[in-house]
Amino acid sequence: MFDRHSIQLKLAGITFLLLVFTVCSLIALTNAQMETAFGDYISLHLSVMEHGPAETMFIHSVHQSLWWVGLFFILLGLIVTSIIAANITRPLRRLTRAAAAVEHGDFNQCVPVDSSDEVGRLTKVFNGMTARLAQNERAQRDFFASITHELRTPLALLQGTLENMTAGVTEPTPERLFAMQEEIMRLNRLVTDLRDLSLAQAHELRLHLRPTDLGQLAQQCTMLIQPLLDEKEQMLQCQIPEHLPRLMLDADRMRQVIGNLLVNASRHSGDGSHICLTVNEQPDCIELCVANDGPCIPAEELPHIFEKFYQSRSAQGAADSQRGSGLGLALAQQYVAIHHGTISATSTPEDGTAFTVRLPKS
Repeated sequence: MFDRHSIQLKLAGITFLLLVFTVCSLIALTNAQMETAFGDYISLHLSVMEHGPAETMFIHSVHQSLWWVGLFFILLGLIVTSIIAANITRPLRRLTRAAAAVEHGDFNQCVPVDSSDEVGRLTKVFNGMTARLAQNERAQRDFFASITHELRTPLALLQGTLENMTAGVTEPTPERLFAMQEEIMRLNRLVTDLRDLSLAQAHELRLHLRPTDLGQLAQQCTMLIQPLLDEKEQMLQCQIPEHLPRLMLDADRMRQVIGNLLVNASRHSGDGSHICLTVNEQPDCIELCVANDGPCIPAEELPHIFEKFYQSRSAQGAADSQRGSGLGLALAQQYVAIHHGTISATSTPEDGTAFTVRLPKS
């Protein structure tokens, strides 16, 4: 049963009405011209002014034949326009069914592309949109599962410790209270990082931009991380030129980016290893690179290291004190992105691992 508002019915109806009008107009004009021309022919060749019964019957049969031929072409046009309209609107009907499925939460929809016209391009855009929605849904599920895992374990430990202290099983010594305080601070940092990450991804993170010397900012970060490096007897080598062009940066956010890269380099390098921090001026950007001679990141893991809560196999095997929350590189990528810059990573067994940040001058 057709919907009177459907494009197929409207398209077929308009085409059919146009065809009927054209056929009827042609038949009427042909009948009028034929009768006049036939009368002139009889008058000229037979010298008869009026039509006889035979002439009248001939004209009537010709009129009737023309109307039958017109009716045939009208019915044929109805069939043809219905088929053409159905073929034109078939991709739209498939798109409608797929869109209805997406509306109900089924994002795994892929509509076949049968043409390269406007409908075909619309179908390609729709398929790309559904693929992106499905990817976002999977990422959202993984994200919430990771949050649950990251919060459940420390909360369970804190709850168990407090219950033991309340029941008198465990004595509330200063060491235990300090460990609980550190865990609470870690949870607080995790929640703050999650909030900032979500704001940055939604382009709603407020920046406090001011002219900043990236080299001086990097020097400040090296001084803050030096105690961590001294504890592991790691050597930090800096190559930072003076008088770099100032960039419009949020100093706090970029300080966090550099700090995360340095902490990661220290965490994933062994005792006595070397870390190199370089800042270079390029024609169109300022380039900052943090490299270490630690273990190589496998090639299959390298594309995922900027994902939220991603932990490489080496990080998963590390002690809890050496493991991060899995948000540092994700935050660094977002902070660099909102400054219209890029961050990339390379890792080879010969040269180690290097993270490169490029911030445009303009």
